[in-house]
Amino acid sequence: MRTVWPSEATDFTPWLGDNLGFLDELGLGQLLLVQVEAQLPGLGRSLDILAETADGRRVAIENQYSVMDHDHLTRGLAYAVGHDARALVVIAEEHRAEFVAVADYLNRCQEAVGDEHGIAVFLVSLSVEQIGEVYVPRFTVRSQPNAWRAAVAASESGRLAGAEDFIAASEESIRLAAGQILHDWQQLNGSSMRFGKASVSLNLRNPFKAGGGSTSVFLLYTNGQLVLNRGYLIDGGVAPESVLTVLDGQIRTLYPSARWGEKGYYITIPPPPDPDSVRNIANLLQQQLSSYAGASSSRRFTDSSTDVAGIPPAEPA
Repeated sequence: MRTVWPSEATDFTPWLGDNLGFLDELGLGQLLLVQVEAQLPGLGRSLDILAETADGRRVAIENQYSVMDHDHLTRGLAYAVGHDARALVVIAEEHRAEFVAVADYLNRCQEAVGDEHGIAVFLVSLSVEQIGEVYVPRFTVRSQPNAWRAAVAASESGRLAGAEDFIAASEESIRLAAGQILHDWQQLNGSSMRFGKASVSLNLRNPFKAGGGSTSVFLLYTNGQLVLNRGYLIDGGVAPESVLTVLDGQIRTLYPSARWGEKGYYITIPPPPDPDSVRNIANLLQQQLSSYAGASSSRRFTDSSTDVAGIPPAEPA
């Protein structure tokens, strides 16, 4: 792992925060980044990554090189409790049998008390396979709760099937505007949409994410509420300081009644949604992404020293 990410704190953790899609297939469901190095008030140390599932459950992620020890497991549990997380993921190169047994026991307890009160524990092993000049990360689950996988499957089964279903499920007063927003979004290069039970995530392809990953820009709900994911844009590299000033000015002009969340991570815009304002912000971001695609992103992800997962090998000593 140190060949690819020399430092766990400064190399691996930021990379994983930008590539949480690697954990999607482990039974966790789709994860959205909330914060890297998430601190709790009064504590000098911070959780490596705080994420959330598509249905809003928080997930605490703690990373460790080499063999997982009791300090990382108990600290991770403490952080999960402090952040009101419903799951803890501990990633290490190796998990000893006794800690797998502890995690299995905790997962039986979680299943007994239920998802609303328990904390599911995922122990995940990480290795890196070198194939020629390419480095490929391999994530393997060593312990997980059966109930969580069932809940993810149930959540996925209740999702809206597409734009027509979303519009039909929306309040009548906002259907026309919602339909226009979805139509406009489909016309953008690199756009995608992910539908939930009562919402749709409007995404743009992000050249700073490996494998053609995307960043969620807006969440539009069937009641007409719109959420701008300002924090995702910052954490994903879409809105650096030079762009953030322009973006914030546009947000305040277009949405004077919007409610800014803690640290401006989420911006909640009351109904009805305005297609023109959504289009204006999308155009600004797409111009920025286009400039990345033609310059820095190509150097970062298509250089011959970069692997298929976007992981450059460490510089020679």
